[in-house]
Amino acid sequence: MGALVATYWDDSWHTDKGRDEFAIPPHLLLYGGVLVASLAVAAWGVLAWRSAGWGAGGLRRVLGDPALQLAGMGGVVTLLSGPVDDAWHTAYGRDAVLWSPPHLAAVTGTLALSVGLLAGLRDARGRGASTARLFASAGVIGALQVPVLEYDSDVPQFSTLWFLPVAALGLCVAAALLDDLLPERWAPVKAAAIYTALRAGTVMLLAVLGFSLTTVPPVLPLLILSSMMTSRPLALRLAVIGTLSPLIWWPTLQAQADVTTLVPAGQLPAAVVLGGAAGLLVALIHGDLRISPRTGAVKRVAAVGAVVAITLATNPDPASAHDPGQGPQVAEGRLRVERTGGSALLTMALVSPCDGVEAVRTVARRAGQTKTGTLTISSAPGSDCLVTGSVNDLGAGRWFVYAELKGLDDQRLEAWLPATDEATTAGIRPLYAPPLASVPASRTVAATALLLVVASLLIACLRLAHRTSQMAVHGAVPGGPTSDIRTG
Repeated sequence: MGALVATYWDDSWHTDKGRDEFAIPPHLLLYGGVLVASLAVAAWGVLAWRSAGWGAGGLRRVLGDPALQLAGMGGVVTLLSGPVDDAWHTAYGRDAVLWSPPHLAAVTGTLALSVGLLAGLRDARGRGASTARLFASAGVIGALQVPVLEYDSDVPQFSTLWFLPVAALGLCVAAALLDDLLPERWAPVKAAAIYTALRAGTVMLLAVLGFSLTTVPPVLPLLILSSMMTSRPLALRLAVIGTLSPLIWWPTLQAQADVTTLVPAGQLPAAVVLGGAAGLLVALIHGDLRISPRTGAVKRVAAVGAVVAITLATNPDPASAHDPGQGPQVAEGRLRVERTGGSALLTMALVSPCDGVEAVRTVARRAGQTKTGTLTISSAPGSDCLVTGSVNDLGAGRWFVYAELKGLDDQRLEAWLPATDEATTAGIRPLYAPPLASVPASRTVAATALLLVVASLLIACLRLAHRTSQMAVHGAVPGGPTSDIRTG
């Protein structure tokens, strides 16, 4: 839970302050939470080994537990995603979007960790086990909503068209997993209530700390609807949830318009269709929708197709609208951006002379859009270097406004601030040399490899959940010897 709070805190930190040292509070809380959960998995394995009688035979039986395998793999992938992401930025320049392959690996690693723990706890007895299941289930819901975090916090990288369908897809996956892993009918509703309270608490924490806020998503009413339809086939429930999610999400966004990305009403019909299709896709992969005797082959084709589509989507020009990969600082100054209507006025006073520095342009970025305007630079003898510029034709919402300059040897320089509607933002900001973005063939190979890990973990979560549910129906628990630890 701490890691989930830290994820939204980290996003707001980067929105308001840009990149910082690794050891910032949200990073420490994020990786600390994952480390604690991973140590819990390790302790689970040791206790299970002891129960199995130690020795090589006992170890083989413990390592054969699919729930323990998935939880362990999830912890490893999540912890490794940090250095992998750093290496990715070093090799390929800025790519701060949440849908970058290293970030998606972290998200699915966290999901696998939560699902593995939940599968291990499914048939455990006692109040403590019930509470642990609910919090692990809230973690499942939370991990599957992280992919729309940037939309939630009004720092979108891609078209608003994808906001509601991706949120619906995450909720459908969560509904399928919780249907398998929570034996009580209304337990998913309780987990959704915990998650909703956690998101509301995150908003309050950000407000107290003075950071940009995020929204509270309407997962609770949708999971109430799912629990009310328990007697219906899961494929039908997922299709209904996927179809209705955009219709319920859209008005909640309007009610929180100051902090979230708004989806135009004209995109709502497409979102409803895509949401329904997302529910059917989850039902297909989960095994609840059979369209031919060779459904297994269809699942594999669907999974590979999804990986290829995501690879193609994430490999064009790296996103740079939010939290760009800042480079070495060369100067510092007071930057001010004033939004009025569809225009943004930028001024920056650099505490250094203008010698060797040229103005290039003013740039504003949001949701895959880039707007450009003029930029000028001037200074009087003995005074600071003054940069002024403007950019027009900006739509509603938070834009990231940049002053782009050129230094000695044509070195690219920039400084930026987030700017919301009809507001003025100002602060001391660095003028830095951003890393050069590149999209070599090795990036495509690396992206495909990481996204295969993402797809494999997601499918493994669904398969383990389904298998755990089926074995519970027949009076067995996956993992054999370790079941004594979980149920004792």
